[in-house]
This record gives sequence, C-alpha cells and structure tokens, in this order.
Amino acid sequence: MIAQRDAAPGFLYTEGLRLLLFGGKGGVGKTTCSAAAALQLANQHPTQSYLLVSTDPAHSLADCFAGDPPPANLTLTEIDPKECLARFKSMHEQHLRTIALRGTFLDQDDVTQLLDLSMPGLDEVMALLEIASWIKEDRYACIVVDTAPAGHTLRLLGLPTVMQQWMSVLDSMLAKHRYMTRLYRGSYRKDEVDHYLESTAADIKHLWALLRAPDRTRFVPIMLAEALSIHVTRVLIEELTRLGIVVHDIVVNRLIEAPCDCPTCIDWADRQRAALAELAHAFEPVTLWGLPLFLDEIRGVEVLRTVWNDVSGLDRWAQASGATLNSDMQQVLPRDNPRPDVVVPDWLVMAPATVPAATMKLLLFAGKGGVGKTTLACASALRMAEQYPGKEILLFSIDPAHSLGACLDCTIGPQEVRVAPGLTAVELDAKAEYESLREQYARELGGVLAGASNQGGIDFSFDRDVMERMIDLAPPGLDEVLALTRIVKLMDGGSYDLFILDTAPTGHLLRFLEMPGLIESWLKTFFALFLKYRDLFWLPTVTQMMVELSRRIKLFRKLLLDANKTALMAVTIPTEMACEETKDLVAACERLGVWVPNLLVNMVTPASACRVCTALRRTEVRFLEQYESGFGGRHVVHIAHQHEPRGFERLRMLGQALYRVPTLPSV
Repeated sequence: MIAQRDAAPGFLYTEGLRLLLFGGKGGVGKTTCSAAAALQLANQHPTQSYLLVSTDPAHSLADCFAGDPPPANLTLTEIDPKECLARFKSMHEQHLRTIALRGTFLDQDDVTQLLDLSMPGLDEVMALLEIASWIKEDRYACIVVDTAPAGHTLRLLGLPTVMQQWMSVLDSMLAKHRYMTRLYRGSYRKDEVDHYLESTAADIKHLWALLRAPDRTRFVPIMLAEALSIHVTRVLIEELTRLGIVVHDIVVNRLIEAPCDCPTCIDWADRQRAALAELAHAFEPVTLWGLPLFLDEIRGVEVLRTVWNDVSGLDRWAQASGATLNSDMQQVLPRDNPRPDVVVPDWLVMAPATVPAATMKLLLFAGKGGVGKTTLACASALRMAEQYPGKEILLFSIDPAHSLGACLDCTIGPQEVRVAPGLTAVELDAKAEYESLREQYARELGGVLAGASNQGGIDFSFDRDVMERMIDLAPPGLDEVLALTRIVKLMDGGSYDLFILDTAPTGHLLRFLEMPGLIESWLKTFFALFLKYRDLFWLPTVTQMMVELSRRIKLFRKLLLDANKTALMAVTIPTEMACEETKDLVAACERLGVWVPNLLVNMVTPASACRVCTALRRTEVRFLEQYESGFGGRHVVHIAHQHEPRGFERLRMLGQALYRVPTLPSV
C-alpha cells in the first residue's frame, strides 16, 4: 500500500513501542534512518530515556553522529562482542562449567578447553543477550536498533529459537544428575544452576514474545528503488513472516525528483520509475514511505534531526518520477521514457585494474554492505571466463543474503550451476549443509552407543540423549564454517582453477578470514578429546572427516596468504562511512597477511553541469582524494555505472571496462 503524502509513519510514535529495528540490504541507509528516528523520539519525549544501539560488527553510529553529542535522554551504544563475552563469562561461566561436569563425561580440563574456544556468530549472540538484558532492566522507553545487513539480521532475529534449543540441551545434561540425586537421596532440590537455566529460558521466551508483538515491536526495512534491493527486501520480509515478525512499513530511501537533461539523472529516474512500478504491488499490504536523496552526506545531530521532516507517501515520488498512481489498482503505472533522445553511456571506468594473472586461484570481493560487491564479483567472473577460456571458474556466495542469482538474472542455488562458458556459480544453503552434518553425526553415534550397550550391558539412556543433542549446541555462525569447508572441499576436488567469492559485509568477512585459525583450534581440541575418550566415545567416520578438514584448512590458509594466488579486491564508494570502513578492512587484511592490490571505488558521480551531480560530486571528491593518497599506493579504480548492473550482457560490458590486459614489454 502506498502511503498518502501528508501522513507520517507510525513507527515515529512510541506509545507502547519498546523495540524499533531498522534493517535491509547493506548500504541502503539503515544507520542514518535509525539515528534520525532515535533523535526524533528523544526530542518528542524529553522526559523519557531512549537507547540507540548498533548490532553490526562494522559499526558506523559514531561516524554518523560525527562527534556530536546526542541529547541527554538518548544513549548511543555500539556492541563490542569481546567485552560482552567477558561480562557474560564473569557472570555465567561457572554455571555452564557445572552443567558440563554434571551432564557429560568430561573433566575440568576438558570443560575449560571447550569454554575457551572462540565461537563464530558470537556477535549476534552477544547482541541479543545485551538487548534482552536492557529490556529486562526496563531503563528505556524504547530501544532503536541499527542492524547488520539482511542475512545476519535474520540470524540475529532467529536466535531466540536457537537459544531455546540450547537451554533444552543444557537441561537434558542435568537430567542424569537429578535422577541420581533422587535415587540416592530420595529427593532433588533445585540449586542455583537450575534457577539459572529457568531464568535464562524465561528471558528468552519473553524476548521472543516481544519480537512477535506488533504493538510493542516494529521492524522497518529500508531499501532503495533498485532491482537488487527489491529482491533482498522481498526475501527479508518472507523470512520475517516465517519467524512471526510482522512488517507494517517500508522506507524507500534516496529518491530523486524529476530529472534534468543529465544522462546520469535520466537513467537514475528511469530505474527509479521501473522500481516504483513494481514496489506497490510487490509488498502489499505493507505501507510504503519515501525519503529523498540528500545531496550532502547526512552526518551530525543537526542534519540527522531533519531527515524525517521530508518523509512522505510514495505517491508523491511516483508522480515526480514520471509515473501515475492508479487509485483502483493501488499500484504505480510507469510511463514511457520522457527523454528517449538522450543517449545514456554504459559504464565509465577510470584507471581500470590489470586483469588478474592466470596464476590466481582465489579472488575475494569485500567491503561495506551496499557498495556493489556482488555486481563487481559477477562482472569480474564473466571477464575472467572470457580472458582465460581454458579455465574453469567457480563464482561462490558466502553472504547469508545471497544475490548472485538476482544480479545475473538467473536461477542459482546450493548446487553448482553452469551460467556461462567456463563459469559455474553456487549459493551455499547453510541449513541443508548443517542438516546433512547432523544426520551423519546422529547415525554414527547411534551405532557406537548401541554397540557399547550390547557389549557391556551399560544403560546409556541419559548419555544417549545428551550426546545426540550435543550437535544442537552448534554456534549461530556455523554457516560461515560450513561455507569455508564447502569451499576447501571444492578446491580439493580439483574441478575448478579459480574461485571468486562474493563475501559478506566487512565485519562478517573479517570473521570469515579468521575462520581457518579458529577451526584449527577447534580441531586440535576435539582430536585431543577423541583420543582421550576413544574407548568410550569413538566416531571413526566423523574423526576421518576432521582429519580431512584439518588438511584442507591448512592448504586454504596457505593459499589465503599467497599473494601470487590470492587477492582481495576492496570495493567501496566515495562516502565518509565507506572510507572509514575501507581503512579498517585494509588494515585488518594487512594484519592477517591477505594481499589487497586494488581499491574499486564504485558509484562515482561523473563530472557534469547538472545541479544534482555537481553537488554529489563535490562531496565525493574529498574521499576520492583520500583513496588515492591514503591507502599505501594501491591501484584505485573509479567506476561510474549508468544502467542497472544486472543481467549477463551488462555485467559482461562492465567486466570489459573494469580490467585492462597488461601491455607486454617491447623486445
């Protein structure tokens, strides 16, 4: 449903609202919208306290406020998972230790090793626990959340179900202890460990109920009037609906008025008009709101306060874009291009990169959410397939919110699909990979326990239940582990010469790059436990899998650090927040030893006499200069795309423009 232009979004009023979350594809303006909403709520209700919190590992709230202090009744928090974990351990580690000692055959040293292991997905768990504690304290009238990009936000919102499962497994661990106590003492009295489990389970249940209560929680997707953004938002809403979280409003950000004669603006308006035509019926009955493109970067409290002054129903933008609103159908009907005489160029690429060498085995495209990683990964894959026709290339998405298929405009799934000569693509299905692992574990464990019972007449009823459910304690970041293991398995198979990875946004990508070391620590710990308890608990198939994984991980780690075979392409855009995040990315890669030869600065506004383009360009120039001078002499490519970068032909043309073949030295 398209909102009327003189209305105002209901999520800007807090009566009964406890939790307001902004989410969506990376780079759509979540941080700006959440900061502006928190400021408006704090100004409307000066006697009440509000909290603005970021759950994105690559925080940008501080950059958004540009050092300005918020109002006295608004608190800003960027969750630090390491600090949260230290606090959590100081409060609850003894309880977890006691449960493990009572409910498993592990001893003190074993439990200490396991509790000291780092877990992927830690930031989501810690963020959720922090939010749950703030809600329980009831210190804030409303908590406004700036979430991570879509895939990781869905994982965050699905955590209450996962954590309820964890509580159930931990409770099962105590069942044998309770039974034995009743058997020898005649009764069982709950102690602090039981109370801890009950209290935690109650807190999770309360949070889950709150997330699904539309009168107390609002999730507001932010999106752009672009095909890929529509695709990700549709997937996001489908998953939220499956979780029982209702979406009432969507904000379409960065809309432009009727264009001038500038080719860039005309193309932008054409794409906007086509998107608006799809939006009104694609998200029925959700209410659609529009925010304009701000010509200056939105940073600082005074500018943030003005953001929601310009929100309006999408009917205004439909008409301004050269579309009409059909009141009977309640959808936007596009008109023909008002300026078909204007020729819009395809891509303008300044200082193209050198095409990666034939020796390359791994290319990673990384950067802030919404900067065009998927687009440039797809264009590069097509370019490499043409450049090296004898090679087999695999284009692989490790972002939980996959969009390879939407970008290439074809169907891609968890199985390898040939999409072009020499080019295959795959999008990992983490759930299916996990279920396969779970089934294999349960099958082998069942055989081992049955054999032990038959041989020794031992009753494993309690131990069987605990051991079978141990895999349900898998961390929420298991998809990143499975993605890595799938990649190294494919590499080991030898079917592909080059792997091109479309990665998750910066914070989660850095966690992925650290994954080989993390998995090696896990394997070392679990090997030691298997050897220690091999007479009681020996799983030969699972153990052999771990041996193979260890070997492959070592090879992957070696490959990752080999600059002759691996390169990370840092994708960015000319804005303050993207520039700062790119600095963090490059610094982390230097620390990890990953080679970053190029900065691909995407979405650059071409020089023009147009008022809109001139204003945008004026802001961008400062950051373009920083990219040229502040990144250790790395080659900087400027990319100004005009048409929607979607479909094989346009992506192929972009790939051609993006890379140049090195000139051979004259003899």
